[in-house]
Amino acid sequence: MTTKSEGAVLENLASIQQALNLEANIQQYGELLVSELTARELQIRFPARTAAACYLIACRLQEVPIRVTRIAETSTATKSEILNEMQRVSDALDLGIPNDDPTVILEEACEDLSLSADIQARAQQVAQLGVEAGVTSGVSPYSYAAAVLYIASSAAEPDLSQADIAEQFGVSTASLRERRDDLLEATGSHLFELQYPTAPPEAIWLVDDLLSDARTSQWANGKRHMGVLAGAWLYAVNRHHVDANAAELADITGVSKSTIRARYRDLIEHVGTADTGLDSRDSV
Repeated sequence: MTTKSEGAVLENLASIQQALNLEANIQQYGELLVSELTARELQIRFPARTAAACYLIACRLQEVPIRVTRIAETSTATKSEILNEMQRVSDALDLGIPNDDPTVILEEACEDLSLSADIQARAQQVAQLGVEAGVTSGVSPYSYAAAVLYIASSAAEPDLSQADIAEQFGVSTASLRERRDDLLEATGSHLFELQYPTAPPEAIWLVDDLLSDARTSQWANGKRHMGVLAGAWLYAVNRHHVDANAAELADITGVSKSTIRARYRDLIEHVGTADTGLDSRDSV
């Protein structure tokens, strides 16, 4: 890196710090990274990218949670360019960059959105379920956190839409839905138990049995797993008199009420009628 390039990187670094106004030591740590890059003569073609990458690295090493999107908003570099440059710089300096922790991201978002303590606690529980099921492997911690909060808040916070949550985490609604589906598919009855803590153990076992049976049953061939899962949840809540209905399950899973009821009827035909049929708030 030439002296001119180093000066340009430092200038961009200062501009990011001025815009974000984080702790002063973040900028200082970033400057140390730039100095080390100069000493190692790493070629710098795009000072803005390198500055943004060094700032992000400094935040992660100092365990200061920040979305890449926020840094990109202060720079001419895009989110993908910043992440690619971060990897290049990290490799050049032999740094181990820790991934952002979804639990920290969730805590910050819940505070920003002024969500209740119950929602915050449920979100952390859902997040832990996903971690144990391996859902976080290779995915953005921000899209994962967005999906977690959507599931945790869907029944209690009807005014908090997918778009609201996606904007809060700086991700697309499509990414949110993909991670939500992954989370629901991987956690199954465990998430049902968390979502409906008053449900008897028999309801939770029933969800497990229904989903297990559907994996090898002819009737479920060609049908989306999410629809089958939502239908199994509806079957279990109706059979064991849990306070829930198709509309609520549709909000949680993103599956339409008509599809949930169709899969519910498939289950009735295959395994027998749930004791009381459809919940009194539902109609076939």
